[in-house]
Amino acid sequence: MKDFIKKLGKVIWTLLNSRIFYYIIIILLVLFGLKKCGNEKDLKIENKILEQNVSAANDSIRLYKTKTGDLQAQKQLYIKSEKELKKENSELSKRVKEQEGKIISLSRTVIKLKQDTSILHDSIRYLNSVIGEPVQVDSNTWMLPWELEYTWDETNYDIFKGKTFVSVDNENPLKLKHDNTLLYYRESQIDITFGEKVVDGKYNVFIQSAYPGFTPESMEGVYIDPNTNKDIKGLMKKDHWFTGFSFSISITPGYDVLHNAPAVVVGPSLNYNIYSW
Repeated sequence: MKDFIKKLGKVIWTLLNSRIFYYIIIILLVLFGLKKCGNEKDLKIENKILEQNVSAANDSIRLYKTKTGDLQAQKQLYIKSEKELKKENSELSKRVKEQEGKIISLSRTVIKLKQDTSILHDSIRYLNSVIGEPVQVDSNTWMLPWELEYTWDETNYDIFKGKTFVSVDNENPLKLKHDNTLLYYRESQIDITFGEKVVDGKYNVFIQSAYPGFTPESMEGVYIDPNTNKDIKGLMKKDHWFTGFSFSISITPGYDVLHNAPAVVVGPSLNYNIYSW
C-alpha cells in the first residue's frame, strides 16, 4: 500500500512539473476567459431584451403622417418566449395559441373608423348618390330605394344601399312622415399596411392607411424570442467562405526539432477561416 501511495505521489509530482500540466492550466484559463466573454455577451442581450420589454409596457400609440399623407400609428412591441408571454400578457398569449404553426410575431390592433361632415361632405373624391323610383307598399306607404358610393382613392371605397319608408301624414297640405330607414347592403374596401420595424433602437409594430377616419384605438404586438425558437434559427443564413479570424484551442501533431522526435502540440492558436461548416 505504501509503495502504491509513493508511486502515485511520484506520478502526480511529475505531472505537476511537466509541460503538459502548464498546457492544461493555460487551456483552462483560456476556456474560462472565453466562457466569461460569452456570459457577458449573453447578459448584454438579456439586458437589451429587458429594456425593450419595459419600454413596450410603458409605451403608448404614436401617430405620424407619412410622406404620402397616410396616417401611421406605431407602438413598441414585446420580445418574449411563448412561456414568458403566457405569464405576462394572457390576451396576446391566447391569440398566439389560437394560430396554427409556429408563430414568429403577432400584432393585435383595434381600429375605429369615424367620419363626420368634413370627410363625408367636404373631402369626397368621387360620390355617386342614387335615389330609385318610389315603390308603393300600400295605399298610404311608399318605399324609396337609395345608394351611396364613396370612392376615397384607387383602393379605398364604401358602398351603402338601403330603403327608406315614408307615409302620407296629411293630404292637404301634403305632409310626409318618415317611417323607417333600413341599410341592407354594405361593401367597404380598406387598404392597410402593417408590420414591424426598428425605431431609435427599439422594435415597433406599425399600421397605416389612407382610409379617411382611420384611427387605431389599441395596439400591441410580440416578437417570439429567436433564442427560444429553433425554427427561426433554422432560417438564419450563415457565412461559410472567408469568415475571418478565430481564436481556439488546438491539438496539433508535429515534430520536436530540439529533441529530434515526434510531438503533439497543445495550446491556443489564432486561425483565419477559409471555409466553416
